[in-house]
Amino acid sequence: MTETVRLTVNGEECSVNVPPRAQLAEVLRDHLELTGTHLGCEHGVCGACTVMFDGKPVRSCITFAKSCEGADVETIEGHRGDKVMAMLREAFSRHHGLQCGFCTPGMLATARDIVARFDAPDEKTIRTELSGNLCRCTGYVGIVRAIQDVIDWRNASGLSAAGHLHPEPPVPTKIAPFSIRDETIPAFPPEPAGRVRTDGTWTTVNRDFSLTAPTSEVRDLFADIWSVASCIPGATVTNVTENRFEGNVEIRFGPIRATFRGIGGYSVNEGQKTGKISGRGDDRNGQSKLEGEMTYNIGPGTHGGSLVSAEIRFRIEGLLAQFNRPELVTGFVDYLLTRFTSNCEAVLSGGKATEALQLSVLSLAWSVLRSRLRKLFGHH
Repeated sequence: MTETVRLTVNGEECSVNVPPRAQLAEVLRDHLELTGTHLGCEHGVCGACTVMFDGKPVRSCITFAKSCEGADVETIEGHRGDKVMAMLREAFSRHHGLQCGFCTPGMLATARDIVARFDAPDEKTIRTELSGNLCRCTGYVGIVRAIQDVIDWRNASGLSAAGHLHPEPPVPTKIAPFSIRDETIPAFPPEPAGRVRTDGTWTTVNRDFSLTAPTSEVRDLFADIWSVASCIPGATVTNVTENRFEGNVEIRFGPIRATFRGIGGYSVNEGQKTGKISGRGDDRNGQSKLEGEMTYNIGPGTHGGSLVSAEIRFRIEGLLAQFNRPELVTGFVDYLLTRFTSNCEAVLSGGKATEALQLSVLSLAWSVLRSRLRKLFGHH
């Protein structure tokens, strides 16, 4: 069974008949013969398949073609009249920001997004934004310098990152102008549940989840760091002293494996049923750093149960920095909270949490796919 999908690619209207499970990358490469879009991990991790989708970078390997109906897509073969992309291509060449070239199409799409969103980013910010695009050749030095050069050129030309980077000369009206996301962050707790935010360094997400136990029992569970840690997948507490603790979290992501060992703290306001848990650590090989915190509020739920509103903030540097990418955060948090909620229910009912299995790429990939299916077909 196939379905017809109509979209605009590089300024030209296209119509393709594809199976419902077809990905955007398959449409571009196999149906439209735009093979400049490269496929690497096919899990949305390496960034090689990144293209511009309605003015924003997306992973085409995990984007269903069905969700592209009416969309404007720009691949590396496109960007007609886009002076910024032309400058980026020249700067990448001048600074030797490419070697084998496999990551370059996706890297240029992300670089275009960086130039459009930041007025004067420092090197650390640029590297953080590039963390979802993996390069095995250059070491990123030339790539970062190329982006810095184009931003310097843009600023010297009197342009700003907000709203003045439309391609020149004008492109066909079917292509939407490049838009800039509004990164204004409302205060917690009015934040709508489920929204993911990034500020270039921290990733923040707000979520609500329900437990069947009354609020007093949930409060007692969250106040016991030994018990609550046993409910977190991959987490282990080794020592607790007053409001401080030591422990580790193990993450496996494809061929990458990291065990973060570090310290943390927790505080509880029993009267208001609120609290905060925070921690930071380095993996034993020194290749990644993790820092995060969860602020929670326990309120009454349905049928005598509890509703927990949580704000989770984290940042990862090093090999696992791709976890900072918003498109992975939703699946990551869904997987984590599903396991966490299940374990909390078990402990609250007098049982034990399941064994602290490591976070895996397969479980995360399924969570991302499941989230996209719910969004695509309107299930919540």
